[in-house]
Amino acid sequence: MDVDNLLEFLFAYRAVIGAIALAIFLVWVILNWWLEVRLFLKSIWYRLPVVGKTARLSKDISHDNSGWFRAETALCADFASDLRAIAGEPDLYDKAKSYLNKVQELGRNKLNLFGWILIVLIVFVEALGFSYVLAGWSLPGASEALQVQGAFGIAFLIAVILVALTHLAGHEMHKRGLVRKARVWWLNDKSDDKPTPLGSATGRVSLEHDYEDENEKNYVQILNRVDHNAMATPGFPWIGLAAIIVIVSVAVGATYVRIQTQEQILMEESTLNGETRNGFGFPGLTQTPRELAQPQQEAQNDLFQDIADTKRRGGRVIFAVLATIFIFIQILGIIIGFKTGFAGKESNTARRIIGNFKSRREYEAWFARKLAHVSRIAQGHLTRLQSKLQERAADFGVDKQESEILRSSADRRFKAYVDNEHSEEQVREAERRDIDEKDYERS
Repeated sequence: MDVDNLLEFLFAYRAVIGAIALAIFLVWVILNWWLEVRLFLKSIWYRLPVVGKTARLSKDISHDNSGWFRAETALCADFASDLRAIAGEPDLYDKAKSYLNKVQELGRNKLNLFGWILIVLIVFVEALGFSYVLAGWSLPGASEALQVQGAFGIAFLIAVILVALTHLAGHEMHKRGLVRKARVWWLNDKSDDKPTPLGSATGRVSLEHDYEDENEKNYVQILNRVDHNAMATPGFPWIGLAAIIVIVSVAVGATYVRIQTQEQILMEESTLNGETRNGFGFPGLTQTPRELAQPQQEAQNDLFQDIADTKRRGGRVIFAVLATIFIFIQILGIIIGFKTGFAGKESNTARRIIGNFKSRREYEAWFARKLAHVSRIAQGHLTRLQSKLQERAADFGVDKQESEILRSSADRRFKAYVDNEHSEEQVREAERRDIDEKDYERS
């Protein structure tokens, strides 16, 4: 495909290409900031008149033993879930670091957007080089413009398949490496408390309950956080095998089609040269005596054959180089997949919590800002709900206890709800730790 055809295609379909690029950008923004987008949409939902969440909650004027109206508790719990999703408690920062450390993934990161764009573009451009040739064979008799469109479609499909397969193959290699490391450590463990069988990992470990296996061996901690089979073996690399088959098939198939295309071109040139040798290009050649024309024709045949052989040999070398570059690009994709991403069940969440913060102090400052932001939004809706509850109480009447709760509405704030919830969670976690430690000592 020449540059003119490519530019012509981009110009003709600039509106479609621009819409696709904009859609991809919007999807990326929503996926990366979905929690903030969801909070914004929820705030709108609460403010809607009549059918909004605040309007519906204000109809429930019952209360619980804590001195809060159930409607107030429901609203605060709803926005507290957003706060936990956007920014976990500072204690969760420590749990996230501990979780990644135990699963041997503390220094890893996900592939960022720039990395995805770069690797997709590299594979797409490389695939575009032979997809144009494939389009000529898959769309015989099609116009040049249609073949260009077909080439873009084929290149896109090949790029998607190869990027996905190579990334998953590298991810599979990383996961198998963790399981293999745990198994080697287990085989080399000569202590009396060596667990048998190896695959009997506890299901109680999670990011929230990372302390459950605090006293276990390091290989047990890895297996508690990585999916594995019953024997805790790496298993067969099915994705890697599929990636190798696809890569080799595309490389060999593209090279074969390129060779056949070159042979077709050489045959057309040979036919044209034959017509030239028969007199179309050399006026008066047909009138030349046979004994004089025969040596000249043989010399021309040898010349044309040498030119064809030179083109054929040069084409073979170029095709081999292109196939090698293609294979190395896919190996690069596998390496990127091996070096990025996570195998732990909740490692992605833990990495998101840690983010780019260098210390817990930085995280605490960021959490305080997020808490203040969510609190302002939630408190605004809570104040509005309390006002509606007072209006409903004035219309329908309330008993003495409910009247006292209404008068003390200024003391019931979203921040107080979050602090109380955090204190109760700390108490429950301390109790669970005590129970686990006692169970471990008895065992």
